[in-house]
Amino acid sequence: MSDQLTYQAGAGSPNPPRPALKTSRFSLRPTSTRGFLSQTFFASRAGDSRNYVLKVGPEIPERRKWARELRVFAREVTAYRLLAPLRGKYSPKMYAGTSAHRGANGLLLIEEIRGATCRDQMIGLTLPELASVARTIARLHAKFWNSPLLRRADGLPFHRYMRAHEVRRHLPSFLRWTRRSVQERHFFKQLPQRVSLALAHFRKRPATLVHGDLRSDNIYFGRTSIRFIDWGLALAGHGTFDLARLIGGSARTPLTLAQQITIFEVWHRSLVRSGISNYPRQKAWQDYHHAVALTLTIPITNAPTLARFSSRGQKLAQLITKRFLRSARELTASSCSILQ
Repeated sequence: MSDQLTYQAGAGSPNPPRPALKTSRFSLRPTSTRGFLSQTFFASRAGDSRNYVLKVGPEIPERRKWARELRVFAREVTAYRLLAPLRGKYSPKMYAGTSAHRGANGLLLIEEIRGATCRDQMIGLTLPELASVARTIARLHAKFWNSPLLRRADGLPFHRYMRAHEVRRHLPSFLRWTRRSVQERHFFKQLPQRVSLALAHFRKRPATLVHGDLRSDNIYFGRTSIRFIDWGLALAGHGTFDLARLIGGSARTPLTLAQQITIFEVWHRSLVRSGISNYPRQKAWQDYHHAVALTLTIPITNAPTLARFSSRGQKLAQLITKRFLRSARELTASSCSILQ
């Protein structure tokens, strides 16, 4: 049985709705997935052939706290505003959206993606799927490469790569939680200094619109296209973070150095073909190394909390820790060290 919702768009809505949408009664039913920092519902209304997804803030207090600290709704609404001229090519269309409580809460009414599917994060992506995503996200990065729109976009932070800037504070609790070897624990202990260097490095590099949470269950694969959902961690920053997040967190099996280079080259070639001609491969590879260091903070800042919520959360926390660590260590062992 579906719930009923009367929705009235505010005057400040970033995508002013059609007159008929200003006050509407929607039938809601929960989606099959549960967002960590939001709740989502399928939405429909009588006399309207379109299908929608309604996204609102989380109910669990700890998740609300995270949403407030990360300002997820302010970031997502801003990202959809920037993406609107692309007419749903890389993301669902947003029909209306607003944020409240300093970005911690809000409401988004977006297009329901039909004829496409996302993948289970526990299973991950194959090498051909990773290559397809890398090619597509590079085209999107090229659209916003050093764009002045980024500076004018209220709500979109610069160089806030998830919670990488908080790694030093979270590291002690992560090391108490995780079961890693002495060598691996030493590897993690060196990370805060490396993260500081990476953040300083990226402040001097080209910026673009970065998804910020590019993992398999935020990616919809259609027959001829790929689209990205959940822009609540979007930022203005360096595009290699999306690439490292994708490879380190969503590869079905850890990639060898040769495989990482393959996916990296797909991404870089796609950038060049999309008009970014002044970005040498050698510079891009150096940027990727810095981005991998930043993605190693994801298990440190997220995994212990994720593990408390459910049995799936426990499994996912262990899995992402293993994936990011193996990806980084493969790069370290086979190439110039990211921890030097």
